[in-house]
Amino acid sequence: MKGFARALHGEIYLWTRKASWRWALTGVALLAAGRVLLGRLTTSPESGAWNFWPQFASGARTGMFLAELLTLVLLASSLPREVTLGAARDPLVRGISRSAFIAARACIALLLPLSLMLAAVLAAAGTGALCFDAGDVVEEGEVLMSVADDNLDGLVYRAILHGLPPLLALAAVALALSALSRHAVVAVGLGLALVLLPAFLHDPMAGAAPWFFADTLAGLGADSYLARIAQFAQGYSSAYPETFDAVVRTGWIAPWPGLILGWALAILFFRRRAI
Repeated sequence: MKGFARALHGEIYLWTRKASWRWALTGVALLAAGRVLLGRLTTSPESGAWNFWPQFASGARTGMFLAELLTLVLLASSLPREVTLGAARDPLVRGISRSAFIAARACIALLLPLSLMLAAVLAAAGTGALCFDAGDVVEEGEVLMSVADDNLDGLVYRAILHGLPPLLALAAVALALSALSRHAVVAVGLGLALVLLPAFLHDPMAGAAPWFFADTLAGLGADSYLARIAQFAQGYSSAYPETFDAVVRTGWIAPWPGLILGWALAILFFRRRAI
């Protein structure tokens, strides 16, 4: 891949100076922090939800919801817009191959969702630490969940990490749609359809739904592990039945083929499209 290092340097330079990326980071952080503040204002101090861990999980999930949407929109719309404006031709005429260019963009497709996810998690954690205590979950004097005995902190951290593989797969698929589509609105629309598909067909898909990466997205997924843990951390044991363990195990491995396929299709589509 001729010129990959130059292409990657140019992509990083371009994306870190985009106002859309900075606004995306700000929006995700504000939404995550706002969800925790809302919990502070609307939750009774006697409730099991008056605790750092459930509020942290809820805030992180809310921020991830926006992070996933923005990952799809920003990546899926990027190449059609650049091709239309002629910006995509500039690196190609400077001796950078198409494969190197799209491979560099694939690296950005990893860094962008990671940065948005980090913004959501840090904002939720920081706001939660200011508003709540990170001890055992207690309701009316009764301990519902113990940090030491029930590994409550580990469950929340694990649930957050569980949202990473499908998020990266979403980014790869968005990049492939961006390389395929001539119009940004078409690429974004197709991506939204894929993301919402498991929610609409969850019952007909039955046990096969978690094998589709979008089903286990932390924010948008119908089988979001983080959503379950956010309720479970409040003391609602019914929010996490034992049968959900199978969904969690599938969610760790199912997104990776989608990630690899998305990268491969992005390279294939971009090499063959008219610039």
